[in-house]
Amino acid sequence: MKCSNCKVDKLSREFPTDTISQRCNHISSFCLKCVINHINAKTGNKQTVVKQCPECKMNLEAKEIKDLNVAWEKASFRIDVDNISQSHSQINPARNGEVDGHGNATTGDFYVVLLNGTKLKFRLEHIRSVGALKEAIKAQTKVETNKQKLIHKGVELQTYTNQGRVQIQLSEYNIVAESHIQLIVLLYSISKELSINALTFDLFWGYPATGCDYLDGTCMLYTGTGNNAGQLWRRFDYQSTSFHDIPNMAHSGDVMDHSNRRGHHRITANLASLPQTVTKLYFILSSWNAPNIGHFPNPSFKMFDPSKPDIQLCSYTIQSAASSQAVIMCVAAKNGYDGNWNVFEVGKLSAGNAKNYAPIETTIGNMDQFFGI
Repeated sequence: MKCSNCKVDKLSREFPTDTISQRCNHISSFCLKCVINHINAKTGNKQTVVKQCPECKMNLEAKEIKDLNVAWEKASFRIDVDNISQSHSQINPARNGEVDGHGNATTGDFYVVLLNGTKLKFRLEHIRSVGALKEAIKAQTKVETNKQKLIHKGVELQTYTNQGRVQIQLSEYNIVAESHIQLIVLLYSISKELSINALTFDLFWGYPATGCDYLDGTCMLYTGTGNNAGQLWRRFDYQSTSFHDIPNMAHSGDVMDHSNRRGHHRITANLASLPQTVTKLYFILSSWNAPNIGHFPNPSFKMFDPSKPDIQLCSYTIQSAASSQAVIMCVAAKNGYDGNWNVFEVGKLSAGNAKNYAPIETTIGNMDQFFGI
């Protein structure tokens, strides 16, 4: 997720977990660091406290300012630059024999990052091969090795060489200390034979404590492969429920049960009948009026192929996005080489909603590259 102020792509946990103020009606698109810098602004040599949200200018109470500063002080993602610089100056890997023939460090921490911001830490001296890394990831996440797609600097990591069953070493991908590897989790693979059935996304939610509100289910269709990937083509939501040139895909629109205070959205898509240029379907949840998804009681969803209704294609837990205005839950992506569709877990939090999709489209744009590899 990219901070709208500093324009740096950051993990979701580097943003405030809720609205800046109880009077704000939006999730912050400023990262926590930029919010703190705004509040504790300096004019010349004099530091002043700005008692307003940096975006909507709503006034902040003293307790809200204090809570933000405490959250910043306790943030686990903060890095002590002075300590890092000091440790680097004191340790010379070459003197300790901790570099390979190319001068790359062969010991130290490296990281695997999920799209939802979760970061896993490993040691180079303990894990040498791609296969060993996948086993270590499985031990921590319970994600099977054949469901893991690892990407480093735009290249997908292969477990074995093309010539045989020889395991590929991490060093062959120039993975060194402090390297970050992206993990994409494959949830389900749909063959061309199965894709004649409708992919169904069923969403239910309860009304907030006061009034009626909407937890929107949206599907965004993207076209293109390679250099042409990442082009938003169509959007199915509560008002754009159908298109004449896509007869086998539809959105139910708002189905509201006022007597039981429950809302329902259903999206169906016949993957085999989609235009050949469509390569990805992103499934998104967003809050219409409430500041975040957590305001809706008892939300539930199921994504399934009607031919196998008992198989849940996306296992994301909605409660994981309780503090966010929107979440990109998963993506169905088509393989260019065989035409099969794969469903990948995303779980990426985002600002934006069905009134303003721009922040969501930006979030998708920042990660769409991972599904074109």
